Amino acid sequence: MIARVIKAVLAVWEREMYEYMSNLHVNAMRLAVEPLLFIFIFGMGLGKRVVIGGVDYLYFLAPGILFMVAVNNSYMTISMRLMIARDWDKTLITALSAPVKPFEIVLGYVLAGVTQALAACAIFIALMNYFLGIPFGSVYLVVLLIIATAAFFSSLGVAISMVLDNPHHLMVVTSLVVMPMNFFCGIFIPVTDLPNWAQPVIEAIPLTVAVQAARAIALSRGNPYLWQNLAYIISFTIVTFLIGLLLFKKKIIT
Repeated sequence: MIARVIKAVLAVWEREMYEYMSNLHVNAMRLAVEPLLFIFIFGMGLGKRVVIGGVDYLYFLAPGILFMVAVNNSYMTISMRLMIARDWDKTLITALSAPVKPFEIVLGYVLAGVTQALAACAIFIALMNYFLGIPFGSVYLVVLLIIATAAFFSSLGVAISMVLDNPHHLMVVTSLVVMPMNFFCGIFIPVTDLPNWAQPVIEAIPLTVAVQAARAIALSRGNPYLWQNLAYIISFTIVTFLIGLLLFKKKIIT
């Protein structure tokens, strides 16, 4: 039973990774150019004039951009791929007739999102470390945070893509919901610089928790709540995954 589930999940994962690798030249350009633009414009340009908490802005910014990379390569990729598979390729219907269960399909897509996010983050860390000498602290702990965050946003991508029927609506939701997280969740400025009424809401978002934990690791600052932070993100991930699975069943099967 378990072997069959693993085989089915890996089949979905393999197909998505095949599509990803087929367009690797496009993905590589996006992976390299987009985060580096933020680093060069904000980190190296503005960063020379800004110090936050006694830390050069470039070193403050880099862990945040790392998690922006994780979000972009999990949520955005999986939400669009699922919509394409549902409405154009019709591969979801084909998979269900295999038969592959909804849980296995959703888990396969989430794993693909996590894998793609890890690959993108590995490239980003290597570039930052090699060319700018920016450390990220314990890579093991940072990778755990990346996996949990990417799984959360991949699950969110599943849920949102199952609610919406139009890719234009997906872009609107992404612009109004997901993209603002990149600017308000502590990536570019400390959450404490935001209005007091907004801080509790922002601090409750898993991306904020991940960014602050990763920044503490990168800057070698103690974080006695690291494992609680990780458990918090995982809890949100499980809930979001189950919601996405429920919406998947409602949309595809009924």
